[in-house]
Amino acid sequence: MGSQKILLTGASGFLGSHMAETLLEAGHNLLLTKRNESNLWRCSSFIDKVQWTDTDRESLEEEVGLFRPDVMIHAAWDGVAAKNRDEWTTQIDNLKYQQRLLNLAAQSGVKKIIGIGSQAEYGHFDGYVDENHPANPTSAYGVTKLASQLILKTFCEENDMKWYWFRLFSCFGEREGSDWLIPATIKNMLSTDAMDLTGGEQQYAYSYIKDVATIFLSAVDSDSESGIYNVAADKLHSIKEVMLLIRDYLNPGFKLNFGALPYRRKQSMVNGSINTKTIRSFGRVSVSSFEDKLIQTIEYYKAIYNGQQ
Repeated sequence: MGSQKILLTGASGFLGSHMAETLLEAGHNLLLTKRNESNLWRCSSFIDKVQWTDTDRESLEEEVGLFRPDVMIHAAWDGVAAKNRDEWTTQIDNLKYQQRLLNLAAQSGVKKIIGIGSQAEYGHFDGYVDENHPANPTSAYGVTKLASQLILKTFCEENDMKWYWFRLFSCFGEREGSDWLIPATIKNMLSTDAMDLTGGEQQYAYSYIKDVATIFLSAVDSDSESGIYNVAADKLHSIKEVMLLIRDYLNPGFKLNFGALPYRRKQSMVNGSINTKTIRSFGRVSVSSFEDKLIQTIEYYKAIYNGQQ
C-alpha cells in the first residue's frame, strides 16, 4: 500500500520505540505522542525524523487533525511494571486516555486502529492458549486491558474502522526497563557474584522485540479480518535455560541459586500460545535465533552497565 500516515502512541517505551524505528525504516510518515516531560532516551535513532505532539497540551487534537492519520497504533500504557499492575486508579486512567484517542481517530478519519493487549487478559493458565481461550484476568492490569479491547472493538465497529488487538506474550531485547528479568540479571552478573532464584522451571514464549515490531508493520498494510491475535514465540524457554545462557556467556563463575526462592502463589509453569491465526494473517513472530538475539541483548546491556553507552 506504500507510505501511510501513522499516529503512534507510546514511542518512548520499550515496544513503541522499536515499532517507531521499524515503521520509519519501511517509509511510513509518523506522528508520535509523548508527554511534555517524557524521557526520550529510547528515541535517539529517530527523534529528529518524525513529528511529535504532546498529550498534556491542548494542541493534541488540532495537531492530530492536521496530520490526518490513516492508522493509529496505541502502544502507550501506564502501570506496566509488576509493582503497578494492581493499582486500579492508574490502570483505569488508561481507559480515559484511550477514549480521547478513539474520539480523535473518528474525527480525523482514521481507517484502522491497532491496540496492544496482554497475555494477562487470559489470567492464570498452564499450557498453550489460542484466541478462543476464555479471558479471565486476575489483576487490575489484565482486567483493564480486557476492558480496553472490548471498548476498542465496539467503537471501531460503530465507526466502520478495522481493528486489531495484539495480545503480547513475553518479549526481550534492547531498551527494556532495567528492572525486568533479563537486564536485571545481566546487571547482577556484572556487579555481584550470586543470585537467588526460584527453581526456574517456568517456561515462557520469549519473542525478540524487533520481531514483534515487524508484526505491527505487517498489520499496517494488512486487510486481514478485525479481531484478537496472540503475539508469541513458537518455542518455549525456561527461566533456568535463559539464566544459564546468560551466565555461561557473561560470567561463568557466577552462582545461580536455583530453588532459593519460592514460586509465586498460583505460578504459571507453562505459558505458551498457539499462533496459527497470527501466522496466517501477519507472519511468524519467531524469525530470529533466540540464542543469537539473547547474546546481542547481553552485549547491549553490558556496554551500558560498563559505562560504554
